[in-house]
Amino acid sequence: MKKATSKILAGILAASSLASLSACSSDEGTPQSTLETTTTTAKTEWTGDNIEVTADEGSLDSDIDIKGKTLKWMGFYDLNPTNDAPERSTELALFEDTYGASIEYIATTNSTQFDDLATSIVGGTPPDIFVYDWRSFPYDINKGQYQPIDSIVDWEDPMWADVKEQADMFTWKGEHYVAPFGYGFNDFQILMYNKSTVETLGMEDPYELYLKGEWNWDVFVDMMENFTGGDPSLYGISGWWANAFVYTSGDTMVTYDGEKFTNNLYSPAVEKAQLVIEDIWANQLVKRGWVNGDQAFTSGDCLFYSMGTWAYQSAQASMPDDVIQIVPFPRNPDDETYYMNKRIFSHMWVKGSENADCVKAWFNVNRLVNYDEKYKDVTKQKFLTNNDAWTPEMYDIVMSFYDDDKFTLAYDYGYGLSDYMNSDVMSKLYEGVVNEQFESWVQAREEYMNIVDQEIAVYNN
Repeated sequence: MKKATSKILAGILAASSLASLSACSSDEGTPQSTLETTTTTAKTEWTGDNIEVTADEGSLDSDIDIKGKTLKWMGFYDLNPTNDAPERSTELALFEDTYGASIEYIATTNSTQFDDLATSIVGGTPPDIFVYDWRSFPYDINKGQYQPIDSIVDWEDPMWADVKEQADMFTWKGEHYVAPFGYGFNDFQILMYNKSTVETLGMEDPYELYLKGEWNWDVFVDMMENFTGGDPSLYGISGWWANAFVYTSGDTMVTYDGEKFTNNLYSPAVEKAQLVIEDIWANQLVKRGWVNGDQAFTSGDCLFYSMGTWAYQSAQASMPDDVIQIVPFPRNPDDETYYMNKRIFSHMWVKGSENADCVKAWFNVNRLVNYDEKYKDVTKQKFLTNNDAWTPEMYDIVMSFYDDDKFTLAYDYGYGLSDYMNSDVMSKLYEGVVNEQFESWVQAREEYMNIVDQEIAVYNN
């Protein structure tokens, strides 16, 4: 995994699988077949935190006694500090220093993690926790990979009551399986642009338009058209963006009411967003192909760049004399609400784990650092220490996405119905036009309508 991405993963809330979202992560240096177990990253590699954190009295459950115990984590990255990210995460510091417990890292890869998890469960050697992923709900829960969390999460506690509504989104047969720590900072899809480019062209700044409530699809498309001016060597947008744009419609392909899933491919809101994408594509405003953050603005041929938050570090670092601004995706001009896909950040309690107290303590520290302002500030300081191209202002913009009063969560359950839906179908539905797999949204919708019905029927019957 690239150094900048590793820093973000270890330093903040980005503990979710990037591969399921964008296929942008790498398995370099990670074993492909055998699992490696390490009790902690070698202490010779870690020289101590520059930014210390201590738990306030009464902020954590003092009745939990796990001193000297170990929590087993299986993942394709280590929760312990490494040379790439020497700052311990806020949650790890609290877990180790307050409870006297440690993390045992069981290494896997992006491509083999689910198979490795299943093998460990069947073999009677499961880890305690595993990352929440799109396919966790309902696919892997229905397969018996995880256990419900109601026995270890106190929903009456204010910090958990604050996310109870989100947890209710993932109830399965009357039980909760996902304990929302917060949202995955690294998993927000953000829209970026060079402020100097916008100023030079005499266009109004998109972020200022957002602050005034005037940032919508029409303005977004007009700016791209004004930038390109019909010049085929110029582009309006590059990167990974079409799915994020559809989410701004406020609707998704598959919905869930707590009991049944519904095929929503005929949603008028989804169709409206897809038709805008068709126009953007037809007007040749899209720069084709994968574009890394460090390539997004150096040539000056593209106005907007979209990618996961992880790409901002390299995008800004490549333009040290300019300001690469972050702005939310624009809203539907007929709706005042800003909708956004916000990836829930959580860890799953693995089936067969008997380490309930350690899991409970880990869940509590993760939720605390996303809930209490003191720990939010510490996490911010640690992040900025590990990511020198970020400014406090840009960090705060991304953190504002956490506010559900400003940005309403649009969550598509279709990704979680099966591995096939996750790895193939959903990307074609959201991005089929810009990936040149279909000529229109209607063509994509009709081709997959029956397939989505069949996938849903597995759970509704």
